[in-house]
Amino acid sequence: MALVDLLKKTLPLVALLGTTTAFGVGCASNVGDEPDAVMEDDEVGATTDPVTEVTHTKVKRQSIGNCWLYATASWMEALHKAQTGEELNVSESYLTYWDWFDKIANGAVTEGEISTGGTYATAAELVNRYGWMREADFLPAEAELDMSYAQSKAESAINASLSTGALKDRAARRDRALVRAELDKAFGVSAEVSAQLDVVFGKGVTKTIDRSYKSRRLPSTVKVARARDMAVQLKSPTTGKLEKKTLQDAIGARGSYWGERTGKYAWNDVDYPTTATSRRAFLKRVQRALHDGQPVIISWFVDFNALTSDAKFSKDALDKLGPGRQGGHMTVLHDYEVTDVPGFGTLKAGAKETRPEALEAALSDGAKISFLRIKNSWGAYRPDRWAEAVIPGYHDLMAPYLDGPVKKCAETASGGTDKTRCSSHTPLWDVVLPPGY
Repeated sequence: MALVDLLKKTLPLVALLGTTTAFGVGCASNVGDEPDAVMEDDEVGATTDPVTEVTHTKVKRQSIGNCWLYATASWMEALHKAQTGEELNVSESYLTYWDWFDKIANGAVTEGEISTGGTYATAAELVNRYGWMREADFLPAEAELDMSYAQSKAESAINASLSTGALKDRAARRDRALVRAELDKAFGVSAEVSAQLDVVFGKGVTKTIDRSYKSRRLPSTVKVARARDMAVQLKSPTTGKLEKKTLQDAIGARGSYWGERTGKYAWNDVDYPTTATSRRAFLKRVQRALHDGQPVIISWFVDFNALTSDAKFSKDALDKLGPGRQGGHMTVLHDYEVTDVPGFGTLKAGAKETRPEALEAALSDGAKISFLRIKNSWGAYRPDRWAEAVIPGYHDLMAPYLDGPVKKCAETASGGTDKTRCSSHTPLWDVVLPPGY
């Protein structure tokens, strides 16, 4: 059946899991996701048969702490596929490149290490400002890979540049042409692609898409695309009908306060509330959106001791083992299971529900969500991590785990979890919803 800022959520993460700072969510990679740990029998680009109206693209696998960009790219791809049927591969590396450029050139990096964390609002603004590229056009060698080796190498290279290399001084970081040159080198951007970026943005990034190309087209010689060049399927908040719109409609414009996106079709963050009644109302909004095939983004807290072999995040498992490696994560919802549905009992995940009366009954106050199923960015076929996943690359977030409370712990000097310094925490943070829900 179909189901479908952040300073207060800042988490201390070990280097393996990515870093979280004032830039937003620092993303948890599954332990062993470094490129040199890739298994030979990983199923590259594994996907699934559709079991709901949420039309997802292939599962990918992050190698650094940029899950928020993987989630946003997956969201873009799903919206586009719902409208066109095309299996688009948006380049997360391209978005990461420009995220790091903004952080370095605009003075947000004060030490010798780049932050890989961020938020949906930041990702939306990156697309608004710099557009997007297909992976085959930005880093052609990675077009068919499920995990980017270039991103991991780039992180090491740019950190070396920031700590001891060309970008070690703050004055050098203000040289926008130098920052771009270092990023080109770190990511292994070809001379041809770099020249395209020069044409669109200038060597020193004196132009951006939102300001320089409002009334004129991008040069025909480049493969950078604008948000308004991507066709997507969105539901009108006024008519209730699914319509052909553009990605620009979905990301809207930056609002008057941090994180807000404005526009008739613009998606925005909605925080998970604290009371049982308000939480049920929140989940009903999520259900309605996913009933309409909208790929809702979810931000949540990961404790890997809660992860079971059948790809579930279980509070029972966590209670038995105690706190483990922890971090923040952002993914895209896919499905759910609900019990106590009046007149229907249990509506199971994986069984596409088309009866309007059953879907409406699933929104009753007394219905209980058993779990939310997510499309993840930790790779697809992973017998080394979850041997019994229902769908390769997808995980089930059990309701008791999402509601918590669980223990969020401080990080030790060696990068582990200090179980003596923990606080109570609710793992479900927020979702990104379209208007009208």
